[in-house]
Amino acid sequence: MDFSLKHLAAATLMLASLSSYTSIAQANITPQQSAAILKTFNDATVTDFRQFLGTLAKSPLAKSDQLAPTIETFLANKPLNAEQQNEIHRLLGLYARIKYGKAATETLRELVAIPTFNIDGVPQYKNPEFLKIAAKIQDLAKAFNLNFRNIDNRVYEISLEGSGDEVVGIHAHADVVPVTPENWVLEDGTRLDPFKVTLIGDRMYGRGTEDDKNGIVVALYAMKIIKEEKLPLARNFKLLVDTTEETSGDAIPYYFEHNPTPNYNLALDGGYPVVIAEKGYGTVMASFARRAAEGKGAEITHLTGGLATNQIPSTSVATLVSEQPAELAASLQKAGAEYAKQHGGNFQVAAKVVGKDVQLTVTGVSAHSSEPESGVNPVARMLDFINSQDGKIAFKHNAFTDGARYAADNWAWTTWATSWASAFPTTSWAADHLPDPGQRGCQDLQAGGQPAGAQGQDPASAEGRNHRQAGGLEQEDPGGGEHRHQDRRTYVPQPRG
Repeated sequence: MDFSLKHLAAATLMLASLSSYTSIAQANITPQQSAAILKTFNDATVTDFRQFLGTLAKSPLAKSDQLAPTIETFLANKPLNAEQQNEIHRLLGLYARIKYGKAATETLRELVAIPTFNIDGVPQYKNPEFLKIAAKIQDLAKAFNLNFRNIDNRVYEISLEGSGDEVVGIHAHADVVPVTPENWVLEDGTRLDPFKVTLIGDRMYGRGTEDDKNGIVVALYAMKIIKEEKLPLARNFKLLVDTTEETSGDAIPYYFEHNPTPNYNLALDGGYPVVIAEKGYGTVMASFARRAAEGKGAEITHLTGGLATNQIPSTSVATLVSEQPAELAASLQKAGAEYAKQHGGNFQVAAKVVGKDVQLTVTGVSAHSSEPESGVNPVARMLDFINSQDGKIAFKHNAFTDGARYAADNWAWTTWATSWASAFPTTSWAADHLPDPGQRGCQDLQAGGQPAGAQGQDPASAEGRNHRQAGGLEQEDPGGGEHRHQDRRTYVPQPRG
């Protein structure tokens, strides 16, 4: 197969490892061995797991890799030792990729096509798109012979019964962060549709391909395979699909108010290594009342920077009004080039005349707040640049320059993520602090003085998560950084001045 869902193999391995009381699973089949097996088989050559194992046992692969004894023991329904159990679980994961990789990818396409982002003023449980994705997941569960419950359109529960009393909760979420379609452009100029899965090389593009609709898909298919193969389950499994992970975070607490908390919880929403705890994070808000512009020169009338406080957007754009737009654009272009050079040169500042206005754009690198070191914050640089030019380039003073001065005076742009909104009647600035000082962070647009993301919540307790598990598929979101909701630590330093 040209493209394989590594997450699918990982999820199947994880569920299989918990299917009975076994020792800790070990990666005792090497990547080279896995690649050789995947190259030998395809979805047309396998019918079920036992047939796959029987064919593999007769091949040179099993003999050279010494897998034949394990396979023969399993097919004879004889007891397996710990190492053999691990090998069978690994082979089950490979079988999952071979048998259902293409189908899982198609299912992911169908889920990504449903734009399940937050709509202002509409609760998620009343959002028509969530009703649509709930129906789709219900259809999948029915087709896979799995139990489905819709808990008041807040959480979708898919369960797989075992013989014991313990419950393993598998957490994923159906909601996604908003998109800025014009930013979904690759470096070569290729334009992408955020809600259409596009596969380029070994990368998959689309809102939710990684965060976190693939978590739904891989868990469903892993449960399907375990059901089909009649694997004995010592524990019960419940896939809990959250609808508010990217916003209020109140769906999972609602679920636990009405249902027992699972004994174990695994979140398919992160990367290796497995995270065993998750910290909360905080948001600092500063609001500035709109006021009439004072002084002479250009006036900043609008400033934007993304769509969510847990993202680093790729760009921040300011609009300026001037009686001499061409001269202002030239001055800002020159000053911006010097500013970028003085501050690392890993971002761009550009100015141009658009109509009668001047558009000032700072371009950084999009990333998520869980990995701030991989991004370059354009909003923070925009604010600091504006403040640095006060007195050099004539700006009228208003709420925007007030905010820029506040940000520059109180929060170092290298350590804080910023958000900016220009909604009437106040202009708001927010800082979402980063895991470690010296790193670049998350920021984005928010409206009306209210942050776009959940604030002050404890994800570990609110979502009932105490373990994290994910696969290694390289999936990417060029339009603002996919939210992967990993560790965020809160620091609140004292402002200067």
